[in-house]
Amino acid sequence: MNKEKVICIDGGNILHRAIFAGMNNPKIPATYTYLRMIIGYLKRLTVTIDDQIIIAQDFGRSWRKGLDHHYKSQRKAVREERKSPEWWKEQYSNFDHLFEQLEPAINWHFIKIWSIESDDIASVVSRFYKDSSVIHVSSDRDWEQLAIFPNTKIWSPISKKFKDIKNPMAVLMEKINGDISDNLLTKPSSEAEFEIRKKIVDLTQLPDFIENPIKEQLCKMMPKNLYVHKIPFHSVQVEIRKLYKL
Repeated sequence: MNKEKVICIDGGNILHRAIFAGMNNPKIPATYTYLRMIIGYLKRLTVTIDDQIIIAQDFGRSWRKGLDHHYKSQRKAVREERKSPEWWKEQYSNFDHLFEQLEPAINWHFIKIWSIESDDIASVVSRFYKDSSVIHVSSDRDWEQLAIFPNTKIWSPISKKFKDIKNPMAVLMEKINGDISDNLLTKPSSEAEFEIRKKIVDLTQLPDFIENPIKEQLCKMMPKNLYVHKIPFHSVQVEIRKLYKL
């Protein structure tokens, strides 16, 4: 179960960064950019073939929207201000195809569970691999809460450095009191509202109906073989061989 090093990557965050990068250079597929980004991060983290690589993905309507319908409700509109719904549908379809190709080809584990977010997966990873060194790769400030766990560090794909997080609980309290990025714009005005908001934004503990399915999937993960020749894009194959010194 435990590995010396576990690297958990915020897959949705990286996916959208790759798509937005492709808007400026449409000749380069976003799927290619996505893979090169991840390989670049793993190089900086001196990954080895024995390290556990987990790509945490969002899947379906978040369970948090059932607690507050305002939660992240602005994001779809913001995306579609730049490109049409059909364009976005094509992009997501391209990534679905990429993951279908990668699943049997690469030794990374792609985790997605209906209505669960990548944030939730990262939270459980820190606790599930409690005897391992866990590195989370995300620019999302929410993930900074996870630095409360002594085995966990947060590495930023923007600064290319580990974040120096003095007080993870301060991040949680800031989010409880309102978070523009998640469209939670008001401060809770009652104890009941406070508890709902805390359940929405608190990554240090999750409801059992979210925690348990993630643990079950982590328990089922088996070591995967690496078939470099099956990975899309020849230059990506070359970089994978360099990454793992093959």
